[in-house]
Amino acid sequence: MPEVETIKRDLKKEVVGRRITAVEGDWPKTVSEPEFAIFQKEVTGRKIKALKRRAKNLIISLDKEYLLVHFKMTGHMLVADAGELHKDHWAVKEASSPLADRVNQFIHLAFYLDNGKVMALSDLRKFARVSLVSKERLDTLLAHLGPEPLEDDFDLELFKKQLSGKKGYIKQILLQQEVVAGIGNIYADEILFDAKILPLRKVTDLSNIELKKIYKSIVKILSKAVDLRGTSTSDFRDAAGEKGKYTDIRKVYRRTGEPCLAGCGGVVQRVKISGRSAHYCPNCQK
Repeated sequence: MPEVETIKRDLKKEVVGRRITAVEGDWPKTVSEPEFAIFQKEVTGRKIKALKRRAKNLIISLDKEYLLVHFKMTGHMLVADAGELHKDHWAVKEASSPLADRVNQFIHLAFYLDNGKVMALSDLRKFARVSLVSKERLDTLLAHLGPEPLEDDFDLELFKKQLSGKKGYIKQILLQQEVVAGIGNIYADEILFDAKILPLRKVTDLSNIELKKIYKSIVKILSKAVDLRGTSTSDFRDAAGEKGKYTDIRKVYRRTGEPCLAGCGGVVQRVKISGRSAHYCPNCQK
């Protein structure tokens, strides 16, 4: 979620009020609905009015209908001068330019704007999806999502209510988007480390004190990650092509075999939970 929030904030400064003059793409499956030719025709000429985020989804409000973007594993949206985009990659002159970064070089969908800029989707694995939808369709697609963890109405009681009746490991439950919207694998690990709770603890076994710790850690870790513009241990880059800085302060995610940074003498371990990796310190987390 912090990654999508970062992209949303970046794009807001660059594209709101701009009109889309052309749409180009080399991977039609990137567009989920309608089919690409219709999408291309319908979106061209539209004005970008606003940007919002819901969970891990970016919502681009047009003067008619909405673009719903889900970046999946490796997608991110970039903005640069249209003259620097050469078909499916950036033809930048300076090797030091963030756009020269390999993960920014897989452009599969480009929205050309009326100010000479281009908003382009780079997606190494081609899993990202973009849809043009009505308000009714948008509401239907997002209806299953739980509360936003950084909104004012997300309090401890709401968090406990969302967990009510849930069974399974806490790491697994935190990843369920209908419970809390926007928590991904990286931040579930970091949240549980901060709360000193093992990812393999059953939700039903957690005390009220432990639930309060997890709630506070959700707000703390996600807020910090937004401030630091996300995590770039893999493919995420912001709208300028730069890496997020939360990578530099993560405590357990992708640190298997390394010393615990809390100074407890423990070593970060990794375990599979429902097909997803969980990283934790067996000394700190109970």
